[in-house]
Amino acid sequence: MKYVLFVLLPLFLLSSGCMPDTPEALAKRADQAYHEGNYARAILTYEALLKKSGESPIVYYSLALSAFQTQDYSYTIKMLEKALASGATTDITDRCYELLGIVAEREKDLERAASYYRKVLNSPDTALRVRVLSHLAKIYAKQENYDAALALLLTAQELNSTDAVTLYNLGMLCRHEAINLHHASLDNFRMAERLLPENSSKLKDAKNQVKRLEGYLTSLKQLPVITGDASACEKALKQMQSEKKRKNYRSAERLARKASEADPSNYEAALELARLCKQNKNFNDALKAYDTALTIRPNATTARFEAAQIAYQNAKKYKAAANYLRPALVADPRNSTYADLMGRILYSQQQKTNAKQWFERALRLMAKPTEQYRSWINQLPEA
Repeated sequence: MKYVLFVLLPLFLLSSGCMPDTPEALAKRADQAYHEGNYARAILTYEALLKKSGESPIVYYSLALSAFQTQDYSYTIKMLEKALASGATTDITDRCYELLGIVAEREKDLERAASYYRKVLNSPDTALRVRVLSHLAKIYAKQENYDAALALLLTAQELNSTDAVTLYNLGMLCRHEAINLHHASLDNFRMAERLLPENSSKLKDAKNQVKRLEGYLTSLKQLPVITGDASACEKALKQMQSEKKRKNYRSAERLARKASEADPSNYEAALELARLCKQNKNFNDALKAYDTALTIRPNATTARFEAAQIAYQNAKKYKAAANYLRPALVADPRNSTYADLMGRILYSQQQKTNAKQWFERALRLMAKPTEQYRSWINQLPEA
């Protein structure tokens, strides 16, 4: 992570000329020592600056950064607490909470780290919010709250679609067996590979992940194309449409099944069969037909949403519902209806931490959320 050191020099300009121990000279020497990586000297010089000029949130924060680089976490926390107690502005306050969260992570206290990061989620600094969302997502993933992590990273991507670290983290999460979205993982690693700087430790891994995923996806056995009787399929579909208009849904279902059996590669026939099975409350048959349709068109987000609804509402197959919906959430990340359904699916599985993140995402995406919906989400536990 790149840490931001505030340049202190302009804050200590004096009308008199610069002397070796003026605040101006001390600030300059301290900043220079930090940027040269001489953190011990930076700490001594910032401490001298405090003695010379009195309390300053920026100097406390700079001291904390220097101490953090030496892995003196106790002193880092002490300086950050002093910065927060000495009237820090919003930008300094938010950065203090971020660094407190990072220290807590280093000390393996994930709950404390998450509590600090949450304080910064409404920061006016978009870049800071993106970083903190990634921090939180990593914590949730470590706690095996993978769907919560996915919601947070999609929000980070929404804020900055070219943030290389977010894309890399999305790639890592999507390839995890709990999420299992290998195509999405490959897409994100490819973008991260283009955007990561040459000196990034993540660049080499992103390149390796791209090679592995390309090899894996190429090696997958492709389903053989089953050619059917297209003419018979079309004829049955026309008859099916006539029966639908007459509201003869049982007859329409039989004709849709006939069409799908005549040409197993026809997406429309499989989709119509799925919808008519749902209409006739044949929910398990509906899901089988959706499976056929999604084998033909894996990226059909509407079909995925409809299948997820049936699995959730009618068949009570919550794990299957989540699996249907995840690719649609990634393909259409700004769809509040999809996000809300994911929250409901996870809530039904008693995964309240995961559910809360998706409900909060739905809330942000909704044009006019109700106060009742907002209040209900707020009472859900954070973790």
